Amino acid sequence: MSLTFENISHKYADTQVLNDLSLTAAAGEITCLLGPSGGGKSTLLRLAAGLEAVQSGVIRLDGEVLASAGRNPPPEKRPIGLMFQENALFPHMTVADNIAFGLTGLTRPQQQQRVNTLLDMVGLSDFNRRYPHQLSGGEQQRIALLRSLAPQPQVILMDEPYASIDITRRRQLREAARQTLKQAGTTTILVTHDPAEAMEMADAIAVLDDGKILQTGSPQSIYEQPAAAAVAALFGDAQQFAATVIPNGFHTIYGDIDAADQLRRDIDGDCQLVVRPHGLGLQKNAASALKIIDLRYVGEGWIAFLLPEAAAPSVKPLRVATDQAAQLKISDRVSLHANAGGFYSFAD
Repeated sequence: MSLTFENISHKYADTQVLNDLSLTAAAGEITCLLGPSGGGKSTLLRLAAGLEAVQSGVIRLDGEVLASAGRNPPPEKRPIGLMFQENALFPHMTVADNIAFGLTGLTRPQQQQRVNTLLDMVGLSDFNRRYPHQLSGGEQQRIALLRSLAPQPQVILMDEPYASIDITRRRQLREAARQTLKQAGTTTILVTHDPAEAMEMADAIAVLDDGKILQTGSPQSIYEQPAAAAVAALFGDAQQFAATVIPNGFHTIYGDIDAADQLRRDIDGDCQLVVRPHGLGLQKNAASALKIIDLRYVGEGWIAFLLPEAAAPSVKPLRVATDQAAQLKISDRVSLHANAGGFYSFAD
């Protein structure tokens, strides 16, 4: 079932957290709410779960009103499962009893059958008699997800469930969770501030900042066709800096960047550039004030770190991917040009 937020606004005291926000999480899909801390992501989940009362707007489940101003059923009256960063398994209960905790209305044999089905789904069929302290962190996370799925909720809400897990295990858990959620066919909203997590988990990404949705779309469209500088800057190790349009490109603190007409996007005057390391190319230029201050191999290739001569201490090195490392050395002077991918300009 789809979950829709219509014109949601929310305040804590005098602080506006959500501002006339509208969003739909499609049935059976994983929608990631992505953005910086304090942007309103967790508040939106709390409103859907019933942990906060809707102040303005409507939340609908498959078209029917789930909650609105003046109508806020408690969490236990909503067909919604919750999974938060702290998985909060009951330490005195076995894995099977933790998963079965929310299975009210079923006989004990029916509960056991549901638990066994879920454990088989994630390859932990022999874990039903273990206790949480006997599990790894990743196993605890998988059990927490199964506990949320056990009552077969129509929607699962996940608030940064993997933030406390180390990066290697996090990747494994993301893949396992995505497969489990897609197999269950559950509509899912996942809150994260990690762009990599959103790209790996999501069918759709909604970028949320300062209480507003900046852009919604598939991971590919969000990555390749960002609608705002704040969206582009989230992905691909991007850097953002000010520029001014000139006849053949842009003038920046790093010098002039040659750019084709289409990359200037009919912008006139001041603008913001968001560039990923592969979005720029460089060539030696003895007359340039831009110098290579470091060259580093990063596994997928080389990165040149560039600074203009006599740069102020506040200026950060510009990172540019290069396949010419063998022909370059530290202190070489270079000039820049924009590539067709990974280079974005936005009017101020």
